[in-house]
Amino acid sequence: MKHLPLSLVFLFTKLCFAQSEIPQNIKTSFTGTWFYEDNFHTNTIIIMFEKGKDYATFKDIGTGEAPTETLRAKVKGHLLVVPAQREKNDEIEMEIVKGKLHLRTRPAIWGRDGTILNNKSDHWAKRIFKRVKN
Repeated sequence: MKHLPLSLVFLFTKLCFAQSEIPQNIKTSFTGTWFYEDNFHTNTIIIMFEKGKDYATFKDIGTGEAPTETLRAKVKGHLLVVPAQREKNDEIEMEIVKGKLHLRTRPAIWGRDGTILNNKSDHWAKRIFKRVKN
C-alpha cells in the first residue's frame, strides 16, 4: 500500500509532461521533398518528423544558391504552421490538397519594441508544390 501513492504520482507526472503525438496520417501526407517551379523561379523544401518530437522540421532549400533555412512547424488541425520570427521568416501555413502541398505565407509586421503587430491582412502569397520523393 505504501507504493500505491508513489505509483499514482509517477503516473500523473508522466501524463502531464508527455509530448502530444502527431497523428500518422499527418506525418505520411507531409513527409518528403517538395518542388515548385515556374518560368523564373524554383524552390525545394523538405519536411520531416522526428520520433518523440511534437513538431515537424521544415527545411527551405530554395534554389540551392543560399544557405538552407531550417524551421519548426507545429501541427494545427490539418495544417502545419510556422509562426513568424523577427528577421528570419514570415508566417507560414502548409496544407495538403489532392496530394499537393499548398504553402501560404503572410508578411509579418513588427513594432519598434520587437513584438508582432496584429496582422489582420488576408493577403497570403500561395505556392503549390509537387512531391518529388518521400
